[in-house]
Amino acid sequence: MLRPETTRRESTEERVTRFASDAGIPLLRIGLGVVYLWFGVLKLFPGGSPAQDLVERTVSALTFGIIHGDLARLSSAITEIGIALVLLSFRAPRLCAVLLIGHVVLVSTPLVLFPGEMWAGPLQASFEAQYILKNLVTVAAAVVIASSHPRVR
Repeated sequence: MLRPETTRRESTEERVTRFASDAGIPLLRIGLGVVYLWFGVLKLFPGGSPAQDLVERTVSALTFGIIHGDLARLSSAITEIGIALVLLSFRAPRLCAVLLIGHVVLVSTPLVLFPGEMWAGPLQASFEAQYILKNLVTVAAAVVIASSHPRVR
């Protein structure tokens, strides 16, 4: 005899699915927030980030030399720490998504600005280019975070 749906025990698959639905976006925000905070804090200290030289040259190129050196490094650090705080605040998911996508666009510019350093040949990305290209995952995360906010109709 079949039991009514209301008395049936929840299957493991259903529990895992419910957990993923409830915890997925918060875990995504925490994970990205920790990474952005970590990388931002490293940039607060000269020589603290392995990306320091690339960051400084990219910011300098994008600002036509107006912002360079320590100021470029510090502006990148403050930006990343700010993004981390928005992520970890669990507020403003759409703003969070815009900040993440904007940041990914900016940090992707070395692929175009310094092609000789980024590409050894067609589809042969340098280590730095691979580090940049992994940010495509951040774009996907930004879309998921933006979708977590209920629409106002």
